[in-house]
Amino acid sequence: MSGAGAVETLRPSPVKWLAMVAISVAFVWIGLVLRAQEPLVAWACIVFFGLCGAIGLLNLLPGASRLLLDDDGFEIVSLFRRSRMRWSDIARFGTYRVGANVMVGFDFVDGYRGSDRLRRVNHSLSGFQGALPDTYGLKAGELAARMEARLVAWRQGSAARN
Repeated sequence: MSGAGAVETLRPSPVKWLAMVAISVAFVWIGLVLRAQEPLVAWACIVFFGLCGAIGLLNLLPGASRLLLDDDGFEIVSLFRRSRMRWSDIARFGTYRVGANVMVGFDFVDGYRGSDRLRRVNHSLSGFQGALPDTYGLKAGELAARMEARLVAWRQGSAARN
């Protein structure tokens, strides 16, 4: 783990997004081949996988996606949209499974104000109130441990300052 005060920027694996683009292109091609026999299925395939491919291409652009860890918290950039969380608002980090994927989730501290309904829905689906959209080239357990260590270090530093 990085030392206290270090800013850490993690970026998603481009291989994952290139694979998504390649798979999407293949399914768009299948949709084009099937247009005459099954037009509804073909167009659904073309539109859905065309959008998936476009999202994959967008995520390959510089600045489109990252996780920034610093002394105050973390910032998620996903499709150029930024979300900032403060360590003081986070209770814990952990992992959960969605199909074959293992993701990193987090819970907010008691009394956190904001989007109660969404947090309840997220918790019922994953066991966590929030989640990271990617594992940024790391295994989910490694990323969750790294973020938990940052959270613990922030708590210890906060206690020492008070």
